[in-house]
Amino acid sequence: MTYKVTALKDVRFLTHLRRKKAVEIGGVIGMRPYETREWISLRRGESRDGLGLLMGIDPHFLPQEQGLTVEGESFVPLSGSLDILPKDFFGLLRIEAGTDGLRR
Repeated sequence: MTYKVTALKDVRFLTHLRRKKAVEIGGVIGMRPYETREWISLRRGESRDGLGLLMGIDPHFLPQEQGLTVEGESFVPLSGSLDILPKDFFGLLRIEAGTDGLRR
């Protein structure tokens, strides 16, 4: 499943992005999918679709919340489940089901 994130205020968050890279398999070049973890910055009203797992928000935007550090990355984890969408987090972002996986 992919997610669409809309910024309710300026925000920076850590997410997984799905990418593809060219690899040679048996003399044929093919595209192999992989995920990479990246920080995304959005200004109020901007959206980004096609995101993978959302890890959390930059602690700079939530100084009153307890942060977490995983593999050298500090963030405030999203609380709650993503089973029911759309859902707002900390008044900073709204997460919806992405549309990238629905293309024919």
